[in-house]
Amino acid sequence: MIRHWEEFEGGPNAVRNELHITLNRRCEILLGARTVKELGEPEAAVLLFDRINHTIGIRQAHPRHPNAHPLHAKSRGRHRLIRASEFCRHHKIRVTETVAFTTAEIGEHGILILDLRTTTNIGKVLKS
Repeated sequence: MIRHWEEFEGGPNAVRNELHITLNRRCEILLGARTVKELGEPEAAVLLFDRINHTIGIRQAHPRHPNAHPLHAKSRGRHRLIRASEFCRHHKIRVTETVAFTTAEIGEHGILILDLRTTTNIGKVLKS
């Protein structure tokens, strides 16, 4: 039998230079430590949505801003979690498994841009 092996280009301790952001089926947005640092390590953020381009925007905000969502520390790590279930429900954003945003970038005015059309499934499909 002929094998067609492909080498995995990463290891358990691979250094990642890209921003790491995921969205799970409970509509929790997880921001990796580097992403939090690039955003200026905010305590809260405002969630934005571009309906035409199907894109989520995240901009740091003062915790007392009326539309601010707190960034929660989920564990002892430096990554942060935004609970966005109302936001996702309002904009009809639904994922059946955890997805990672593959083209995440920080654009104009310090807004983190998350394109819902360019995601990769990284979680298990849970049956409802």
